[in-house]
Parts: sequence; structure tokens; C-alpha cells
Amino acid sequence: MTNPLRLPAVAAALFLTVGSGIAAGQTLIVRRAPIGATIELLINSTKAGSAQADAAGDAKIPFTLPSQVEKTGIDSRVYVDTCGEMRRVIIAERDKPPVPPESTCARQELTGVFLVRKVSSVVVNVGDPIATLLLRQGSYSLNPRGPRRQAPTGLVVFAGAALTTYANAREFGCSGVPTCSGDETGVGYTVGADFWITRYLAVEGTYMRPPHLTIAGSGPSYHFDSFLEPHLFTGAGKVGVALGPVRLYGRAGFNYHRAESGTTQVIDDITTTTEDGVTTITPGSTQTVEANTQGYGWLVGGGMEAWVAPAFALYVEGGGAGIKGKGEVVEQGQIDNRLTVFTAGIKIRLWR
Repeated sequence: MTNPLRLPAVAAALFLTVGSGIAAGQTLIVRRAPIGATIELLINSTKAGSAQADAAGDAKIPFTLPSQVEKTGIDSRVYVDTCGEMRRVIIAERDKPPVPPESTCARQELTGVFLVRKVSSVVVNVGDPIATLLLRQGSYSLNPRGPRRQAPTGLVVFAGAALTTYANAREFGCSGVPTCSGDETGVGYTVGADFWITRYLAVEGTYMRPPHLTIAGSGPSYHFDSFLEPHLFTGAGKVGVALGPVRLYGRAGFNYHRAESGTTQVIDDITTTTEDGVTTITPGSTQTVEANTQGYGWLVGGGMEAWVAPAFALYVEGGGAGIKGKGEVVEQGQIDNRLTVFTAGIKIRLWR
């Protein structure tokens, strides 16, 4: 018995999608059919293929359009026949009547006219009383990707190695010294924590240990060695842009430093000889001056973090900080310098 059923447009829930993938040829994909059911495809009145529904109720049938319309595609109407456990899909040119359904089959017409082309994937869901269709000009995957990983919110701890350069330490420490050298660049480390209030806004606290700075110089009858060992505690706000699992961010805030510094200067013995041949030796001396400084400075920078797992990320960061402060005892001096810092390390999310 013929039982045609024409579906209203709203109930049919049809989708027309232009895809970026390129299929090797036309493909019919039937979803949510009875497991093991036979799926048939007719193009106009010609059988174009068949397949068995797998354990998920899915079946794929590659097909080829008639040669005279393969290049341009066809405007078609699509029908689904339900014949017991068997499902038959008919793709018929718009101006040609479909083959009549068998007496034991119930037919649905999926409302609309569909352009089926050489790269089309025709996806028909027969699992509901009203079948639906998705037409994609390109390939279609039965295993679509899950939700894309996102940069997290919440509490994140991190640690990294910090390549640090002092701006003008050698210039200042070697001023007026004939022979002078110093190591202004070295590797320190940093540890800290972020709290991302949203994916775009965070507060940060860190401890950074810049490398040990040394300067050595000498001149006529003297030489000296100086050192600086700073400790930086920073607080900053962060503004980020989340691009899936990657987050770009800028940071700005302040730093508080404590530093130990010192200079040991050795004056060599001085030997003098008078005109009458009398030699006098003036003993040299060694003097050590140490200072402890503290103070506040600025902090700016930016970086990128890539969350390679839900709770684990790699990050890189660059920026600068100003170290400025006076000695705890005024007579012991002061510090006024800048640091340029490039950091690379890991981040671990502890709590969301």
C-alpha cells in the first residue's frame, strides 16, 4: 500500500551547508538506521548502491551522478522509503517523478530542492519518525571533533628559567676604570601563580631570582671585585586574549626588591725611591664595603601560554622591570637599574 507523506518545512529541520573539505565523489550517509539494516540508494530509477548499517546504525554508499549532469550537478528531490527494517533513499531530478514506492513501504519526501554535485555528501538521519537531511558540499565525518580545548580559568602555578640582562650595570661599575669586565647577562629562575578570574583577566604574583651580577676592574696599583644579588617579588594584573588552548596576554604592575651587594677593593703596595736612593714601601690595603638595598619599581611585559593538556601548559614571556631603592643604611649607597627578562617554563592548573 502506498503511503506518501509530505513533511512541512518546519518539521523537516533541513540543513544546507557549504563545506570546505573536498570529497572524492558523491556519498550518501544514512544515520541511526536499525543495526544491520539494508540501506539502498536510487538515483532517479536506477539503483546506485547498497550497504549494511553498522553497530552505530550508520551506512555509507558512494555513488556517481549520471554522466550528462556530473559536472553541473542536479537539482533534486530526496525521498526516504521505510520498508520494515530496510531503508531506501531516492534522489530524483526535480523534473522527473520518482519511482513509485512498493506496497509494503511508507514514503517521506524531505521538503526542499537540493543541489547535489560532484563533491556532495548527502547525510540522511532516519532515526526519528521524521527523517532529516544535511547536504554538505565537501566531506563529512562520522566522528566530528569534540569541543576545542580552552585556556582555563582559576588558579595556575608556574615555574620557568629567566634569561636576564642588566641595562647599565657594567657601564656604571666600570666608569673611569682602565680595565674592567662584567657579566650583565645570565640565567635565573622564577616561580609564581596566576588567578584567572575570567579567560581574559587575571592577577599574578611571582618571585624571581635574577642571576648573580659580577664586575671586576683594575687600574694602576689597585683592583676590585663587585657583586649584586637581587631578589624580586612582583604583583601584576594581566589582560589576555584566549584563542582556544592558546592565550596571549599582557601584564603590568610593580616589583619590590631586596638586594645584597658589595665591593672588595685591593690597593697594592706602593714602592717609591728618592733621588738619594732611599726606597720606601707604602703597604697596600684591602677594603670591603657591603650594602643591603630595598625599594619598589615598575614591571611590564607580555607572553603566550599553550595548554597542551587540560591542566598543563608551556609558556614564554618577555618584559622589563626597574630596580630602584636606597640602602637600609643611607651611607651604604643605592641602586637604580633596569632588567630585561625572557622567560620560558611550564604552567599547571590546580583549581578551576
